[in-house]
Amino acid sequence: MHTLAIFGCPRSGTSWLGQLYNAHEAVQYRYQPLFAYEFKDWFGRHGLTDETLARFHAMLAQAQSDFVLTELRPPKLPQPSHLVWKEVRFHQLMAPLMERQGLDRLVYLYRRPEDVLNSWYQAPKEFRAGQDIYAEYLYAPSKNTDPSEFNGFAKWKESMQMALALQARHPGRVRLVSYERLRAEPLVELQRLFDDLGLAVTPQVRQFIARSTSRHDEDAYSVFRRERTPMRLPAAIADEVTHDHEALALLARADALAV
Repeated sequence: MHTLAIFGCPRSGTSWLGQLYNAHEAVQYRYQPLFAYEFKDWFGRHGLTDETLARFHAMLAQAQSDFVLTELRPPKLPQPSHLVWKEVRFHQLMAPLMERQGLDRLVYLYRRPEDVLNSWYQAPKEFRAGQDIYAEYLYAPSKNTDPSEFNGFAKWKESMQMALALQARHPGRVRLVSYERLRAEPLVELQRLFDDLGLAVTPQVRQFIARSTSRHDEDAYSVFRRERTPMRLPAAIADEVTHDHEALALLARADALAV
């Protein structure tokens, strides 16, 4: 079975990208397994070797929990040929995962940092009422209580640096994907990603693209988003993040590689 992992910072659109893969009949998709009870601290408990990664993937294929399987469960082939899973935590695992034989490809989805922070700021389960965005936007001390968390502007930079370094080491197996380009041309971008796996963009996938980009749910966690999240991040923070020289350089490097 072909295996692929999706990584990206929280509020970068990884849930939608995951569901784009999930829409394919030949793909088994698993949502944030390392945050689920049944796979909690899997590699911390078992180590990360070729053998433990193979066991992890085998158990993912047989997973039963509603959290990991997600609510959207489109029809599948009797024997799916691809296993895809996504995480917004544990970015420190990206490099050691790519050193193993059991992970074929890794997709890193990135989004402009001001939009990531703006989306986080408006997600009630992520940014709780009463918190101070001025105290949280850079290092997210109230959210990053575990080394596996990647919230806030500083962690966005750290994660982008990790992804760029990983792509340089594994150019044929690591693909950087711009959320903005994916939103603008989902069929074009998804065709490139599916080509990597030898998959076609089937009618079922096309139908999900159409539904997820034409219907709009107000739920901050829905993958059905016709409209862009309105900018409510304080102007001073948005301006600082938008014009940060290091962030602009990271985006420029990623955009050049994502073409």
